[in-house]
Amino acid sequence: MTEHQVKPEVRPVRSYEIQEAIDFAMRVRSEVFPMMDHSVLPKDFKQFDEYYMNRNDTVFVIARSDEAGIIGSIGIVPYDGRIQVIEGRYSAHTAAEIVKCYVDPAYRRYGIGSRLVQELQRTVTKMQYTTLYLHTHRFLPGAVNFWERQGFTFITEEQNEWQIVHMDKPINI
Repeated sequence: MTEHQVKPEVRPVRSYEIQEAIDFAMRVRSEVFPMMDHSVLPKDFKQFDEYYMNRNDTVFVIARSDEAGIIGSIGIVPYDGRIQVIEGRYSAHTAAEIVKCYVDPAYRRYGIGSRLVQELQRTVTKMQYTTLYLHTHRFLPGAVNFWERQGFTFITEEQNEWQIVHMDKPINI
């Protein structure tokens, strides 16, 4: 498989694809984070319509291949101020948090993650946000470098078992 053979459609998820998108993200999440309990769906997946489909300040984007189905996902939700080490960094309702950024292992290194981020950024410019925020983990191979290539900058890092790296990027309007 070459980069030219991997040209998925990248767009917001459609209502008939919700369960497939959840199944995809949970499968990749269990591979990336085997130490987590995957028997319980995260709240945003339990209430997918309320989190992603019935609002104008969120989006869940997928990459879909004709032959393989969903091969990538990424979403944004309003940042809720819950993370102590960056407390007070963002004014209310100004930061969107990137969540559930996953690419199927068989399709990594073909630019799919970058295409997901580009579509997300295109969509978020129509919303009220001024900043994109995310956190990633040092133990994920290439994750910090990937986000730096997408224009995100380092905020702070937590020295714990999760090796959490906090990053953000202003939204160019």
